Amino acid sequence: MDRSAPPTARFSSANATLSPLEQRLRQVVVRGRVLTSPAQLAGYDADGLGYKRFRPDAVAIPADLDELLELVRAAATWDVPVILRGAGTSLAGGPVAAQGGLIVHTSSLRQIRQIDPDGLWCEVECGVTLKQLEDALRPHSLFYPPDPSSGIVCTLGGNVAMNAGGAHCFRHGVTGNYVLGVEVILPDGSVHRFGGPAGGTGPWQLDWKRLMVGSEGTLGTFTRFWLRLLPLPAKAWTFRATFADLATAEAAIHALVAHVACPVAIELMDPRFVQLVENSPMAVGLPTDSFVLIAEIDGPETWVDHHVESVAQAIRQAGATDLSWSDDADDRDRLWKARKVAGGLMGQLSPDFVVQDAVIPKSALAATLDLIYRESDAAGISVINVFHAGDGNLHPNFLFDSRRPEQLAAIQQINKRLMRWVIEVGGTLSGEHGIGNDKTEYMPLVFDDDALRLQHAIPALFNPSHQWNPLKVFSHRRFQPSIEPTAKEPTAKEPTAAETTNTEPTSPEHTATASPPRRFSHFCDLVDAVVCVSADVTPAELAEAIGTPAFRCPLVENSSVPLRAQIAAGPYAAASSRFGPWCDNVIGMNWRLPSGGIVRLGERVVKSTTGYDLLRFFLHSGDRFGEPVDYVLRLRPALPLHATYRLIGTPVQLDQAIRFLRRSPWGLWFDRIDDIHDSLPTTPDNAADPAPLNNPQAPNQHSHQPIRRELQLVANVADRQTTIHTDFVDRLALDHGLTQERLIEPNLPPLPLPDRILKVTPDKATQWADHLVNQQPSRCHAQPLTGAILQKLPPSATPQPLSKHHQTQLQSQGATHHTRHATPSQQVQANSPESTWQTVLQTAFPSAHP
Repeated sequence: MDRSAPPTARFSSANATLSPLEQRLRQVVVRGRVLTSPAQLAGYDADGLGYKRFRPDAVAIPADLDELLELVRAAATWDVPVILRGAGTSLAGGPVAAQGGLIVHTSSLRQIRQIDPDGLWCEVECGVTLKQLEDALRPHSLFYPPDPSSGIVCTLGGNVAMNAGGAHCFRHGVTGNYVLGVEVILPDGSVHRFGGPAGGTGPWQLDWKRLMVGSEGTLGTFTRFWLRLLPLPAKAWTFRATFADLATAEAAIHALVAHVACPVAIELMDPRFVQLVENSPMAVGLPTDSFVLIAEIDGPETWVDHHVESVAQAIRQAGATDLSWSDDADDRDRLWKARKVAGGLMGQLSPDFVVQDAVIPKSALAATLDLIYRESDAAGISVINVFHAGDGNLHPNFLFDSRRPEQLAAIQQINKRLMRWVIEVGGTLSGEHGIGNDKTEYMPLVFDDDALRLQHAIPALFNPSHQWNPLKVFSHRRFQPSIEPTAKEPTAKEPTAAETTNTEPTSPEHTATASPPRRFSHFCDLVDAVVCVSADVTPAELAEAIGTPAFRCPLVENSSVPLRAQIAAGPYAAASSRFGPWCDNVIGMNWRLPSGGIVRLGERVVKSTTGYDLLRFFLHSGDRFGEPVDYVLRLRPALPLHATYRLIGTPVQLDQAIRFLRRSPWGLWFDRIDDIHDSLPTTPDNAADPAPLNNPQAPNQHSHQPIRRELQLVANVADRQTTIHTDFVDRLALDHGLTQERLIEPNLPPLPLPDRILKVTPDKATQWADHLVNQQPSRCHAQPLTGAILQKLPPSATPQPLSKHHQTQLQSQGATHHTRHATPSQQVQANSPESTWQTVLQTAFPSAHP
């Protein structure tokens, strides 16, 4: 068993300094529990990566958030590492005492504080389990999409720390797509809330929660979260297909990724895993000599029923030897349980196992699996593959006995070769399990020296002594108690990629020379549905780069405005109602720092938990840290037509229809759902805007111009599908007494850039849109499902400031107030924590070479 030696005697549980630690703990943790006996501590010396064991000096279980705060503030003054731990189900050596010290177990913090069905959000404490939240949401016909296989026991604190995913994240996205706000106790003892129910920045100018999600407990202590919720789908069909070989299974995966039904999950199990399942109590009658694919579509009943046969046909045409599908809940549940039982079965089959979760371009799938099988078989190591095929997130399970040195050495060599290969083909180290202490030595493969400097600056900002979860994410992060945990000035120069590797065993990847620069080159990969283009391309040039009408980037408006300006206009676009904000659609960037140096941020694959999320943090940071040079964009399947439905009625009728849409599974199948409020004068000045609305509701209190309002829905459709959306809209209009107009056309008229964007809770979007058009002649598109409001003013006008009262309202909800007319670098309040943090980062980041 691997047991890292503590750096000094004071961290060892075998010497006399443990008694003072225990005494201190018992003075602070009164209502909770303190564990110090060897038998008690043995349950905390590993996570799901069981063969690497690190015995903590003590474990504290605070009774509630108040006691947690008191404990964290006290522990910051003690000379011990602090490690936060939820259920300990992670698979990368994350919540373990790699340097000894104190584990803080948050299992008592399991209160669901609020569920807001109309606002589509909830507030939870960090120890709430995924299963607990799922059960609480079901009576409201809502769900929280991330679904890791350990969902019955894993905690939301751990999920946020690792940016967990799951089988159904192919369409829905990972944890970071659903975190609206994070409350964190920083190592200096200060408590901050980044975001909130509205999912914006609140009183902060920068989106600091983006750095917290996926930070693996290295930046502070999570206390509670605000999470985005979705309406439960009305129906789901689950497909089970068998394939004689990997080539035909791979063809099916590619066909499903491009299918307009937008499968929610695409999973693949190799014959070795199928045999393992069929020899267990979880057997479901799968053929043991075939690759088995599980795919699922869900949504409104008429939508999924319409697509069943076309999905089945795509799988058949790929070469399936057997195919069945079911909408029976029990049948589907049994199949998914068989898929998700992997970890438990591996533990029964072998003394030890390691599961990697690298993400690769799907075009490299066959070659990568061949490498895994070849290397493992040559070393005499059993390997079983079961993984998220839709996004290329591999899960090879290597079975071995760590008590046999030759097997342990073989595992290490296989992992090194695999990780080098993954990076060579354009992948990344982790899609959902994180880095922990299992993959730190491979980080210089991902980040060149300049990118490493940026990555290292983040823990140096909040946790410069590395007291919180040391030796995780980056190997140089060893606890240094002599450094004060404050961010008043930049730390000493961070090590280069080569220097970083000196704290790890040497390997072929680690040399004495600097890492070569890594940049994205322009490309278009229709198998992975991603494209890399210049930040200055026009929409027409982007379409040319994609090269086919079968795919689109739906957030890009069909106008002459360059991509850079469209993204800089604000976090949300017209199609964000269905496809989320820009940060869910931009997956990589080449970024020019103020020094002139260019660094690569993010990946060319759609899923990554490798390092701190500087991509999302930088994307809407204005000009503070530089500018984008190139974007890597996620593409979506496209149909040839757009159907626009304009619904008109009284305010009460429109409000009722919007409330229904917000809770309906249909809301996720329209590109745009806009509650439009218009007080612009109908003059030639706004002739370039979309057609003026024609249903006056009430006079504008400032200009006496009538406020016109309508509900507008836009769907991307093919001829044969148009009736599906039309039938739904007809029923919506009839049920709520609305009149409608319908237009079907190949291209939508472009919307002008918004002058201001607000992001509030979805149930408050109508109220805020009404306020904005009353305050100033303008047109607002309020999105009832996201809470985003896009405000367009007359030419040459700028947004009027909000009152102090309204600003306070927005900040208290964690809302966003963004205008493209402001100068971002002038917005941060002087002498505030944010000003200090920004100064530290601006000092660290320009160190990259021009």
